[in-house]
Amino acid sequence: MKTIAYYSGKIETRQDGCYVGEQKIDCPQEGQSLFARPFMQSGVDEPGSSSLIILPPNSSLDIRNDSVFGAILIVVILSLFFTAILKVKIFGLTLAEYVKPIWYLVLVAIAAVFWQYIAGVTLEGTSWQLRISQLVWEAMVLVSAYKLSKIPSFSYGNMFFLVVLYSLFIHGLKVSIRYAFYGKTLWYVLDRFLYGSILVLAIAFVLGSVLVYLKKKRGNIPN
Repeated sequence: MKTIAYYSGKIETRQDGCYVGEQKIDCPQEGQSLFARPFMQSGVDEPGSSSLIILPPNSSLDIRNDSVFGAILIVVILSLFFTAILKVKIFGLTLAEYVKPIWYLVLVAIAAVFWQYIAGVTLEGTSWQLRISQLVWEAMVLVSAYKLSKIPSFSYGNMFFLVVLYSLFIHGLKVSIRYAFYGKTLWYVLDRFLYGSILVLAIAFVLGSVLVYLKKKRGNIPN
């Protein structure tokens, strides 16, 4: 049996071989996982070593499978694409009608996510910069819920679909980065996606639904 080594740190390729810092290591083989390349910040996680927040341990799914992950990613992207192209209405609104009023807020939230994985990973511990970047995308979700609640026909169902959209935009992007560049397993990224979606649910649906309720209540007040 082959012994698999795990290294912490960025793998650099030099003329005389591969290094983690100044330690020379065996270069990753061409046949290894499609996503697990030398530009990962850390080695591929050993199954069962990931810390989970919501889901219980599951050895059968705590693995890496590029085919499964890639298929899910393609299905999600194509679903959003055809929903937009065919102008499918979800709770009475098309995808464009959801996104158009808040497109710049979505971009800010996505930029905050990219910052976390480009610059934030170089910071030690839970620094104030990381906390602020977390607050940025949370604020974008809340502001989006507020803006969309101003649409006269906007309902609780619409607010729930806003949760779905932001979960895909923010946490779908996060888990894709973690799987592709940080060697995480399918079970781990599912756990993180569910956890992040619950945060979005608390911000957008719960607080947004309060805004919808207050709007409807004001609308029932006689002049």
